[in-house]
Amino acid sequence: MSKKARATSKSESASMSQLSHSSPKFYKKTLKNGLRYLFIPMKETQTILAMVLVATGADFESKKQNGLSHFLEHMCFKGTTKRPSAKSIALEFDTIGADYNAFTSRGLTGYFARAHKKHAGHIFDIVSDVYLNSTFPQEEIEKEKGVVIQEINMYADDPHSRVAKLATHLLYGDQPAGWEILGTKETVSSFSRADLVKYRKSQYDAKNTLVVIAGNFDEKTIESEIKKAFGKMPEGKKNTRAKTIVKQSAPQIAIDTRKTDQTHLILTFRAYGYENGGISSKLDLKVSGKLDPVAIQKKISALRTLTTALGGGMSSRLFQKMREELGICYYVGSSALLRPDAGNVVISAGVANDRVKEALEGIMSEVRRFKEGGISLDELKKVKEYRLSGLVLHLETTEDFADFYGKEEILRDKITTEEEVSEHIEGVKKEEVDTVAKEVFVASGVNLAITGPFGEKDKKDFLHIISKI
Repeated sequence: MSKKARATSKSESASMSQLSHSSPKFYKKTLKNGLRYLFIPMKETQTILAMVLVATGADFESKKQNGLSHFLEHMCFKGTTKRPSAKSIALEFDTIGADYNAFTSRGLTGYFARAHKKHAGHIFDIVSDVYLNSTFPQEEIEKEKGVVIQEINMYADDPHSRVAKLATHLLYGDQPAGWEILGTKETVSSFSRADLVKYRKSQYDAKNTLVVIAGNFDEKTIESEIKKAFGKMPEGKKNTRAKTIVKQSAPQIAIDTRKTDQTHLILTFRAYGYENGGISSKLDLKVSGKLDPVAIQKKISALRTLTTALGGGMSSRLFQKMREELGICYYVGSSALLRPDAGNVVISAGVANDRVKEALEGIMSEVRRFKEGGISLDELKKVKEYRLSGLVLHLETTEDFADFYGKEEILRDKITTEEEVSEHIEGVKKEEVDTVAKEVFVASGVNLAITGPFGEKDKKDFLHIISKI
């Protein structure tokens, strides 16, 4: 259904006092079968959100199954043993004025609904029913194949999506990390009801499931309902991802040639995974070895500080260079996209077709300046303020907190609270950011993906520009 992203981006005393005022307490329990449930009471709100997360997604699929996690998510809304059709589910949600949806990512799948607190039990009943008791009617499977294929077509027509897909494949190639979350038209067309039933049975079990309840609700009542609905769920075993293979020894370029009014480009640099820590600055870019959790966290915090200084906000280096100085683009920015065992610095921009080389030169000049000169103390202070404020601004609603705490638990088996995130942000040192810039900004780890009116003949010129680090 939809994919959602969360951004985590004032002095320490100001930010910490804000967080202590706005941050609800939470607690987690585990049933005998291994199912976890997380309660986030927020008595000041008039709403409740019920969410069920499962630790599976595109990273857990075989090539033949590519897109099956996403297709299964769609099909869970097509009827249950208690609610026999998609219309009956939608009508029941709409009758109580609920906001509901689902999402699939590489590492998890989620189902959620939010409504007035008086509908707490009703909301939980529908969401848990959709998750546990979907029937996958054959006629609905065939219809939904057409829906998902049109979703694939929609993203294929969108230059932003096309260049992101190209960049991902350039980084990871033919392995789960490089495949599309939606799958391909061929894989989606091939899915059978037996595939859905088998995949759900292998992935949707108690040990991989987390129930999150946030908002204003009676905890004893909902706890009883969780035990009743999920207590007999098969225990199963922890799902495991395939190890991401990272191989690169020189700059890489991929071009999606098409007639467009604007060229969209993504530059990436190999970075860190949030579980395995560091990379080597050598040409093979293999993981340099396991680091302790504290060392890994320092690397990640420094990396996010770097990407914010480079392309986060209108005062960032890239925005000032590309938009204010050169007037070359409308959008430009940078971020860190991290997997458990790999990661990247991502720089994206949309520029005029006849100024692509100039744009690349401008971006690379800022990359070199950061690598050579590092971050200033004033800039570091500003970036910390920016990230701390962003963290507060993105944690206000029941959905915000359920999403934040839930993803921490389901992806990492440990919740890093917003207070702890704030401490990590505040603790970043100038020398840590400078070191990360030198480790990440190396020619052997740079990749360029472009969607626009260019072809093989342009690769040499592009390669020359991005190699100058």
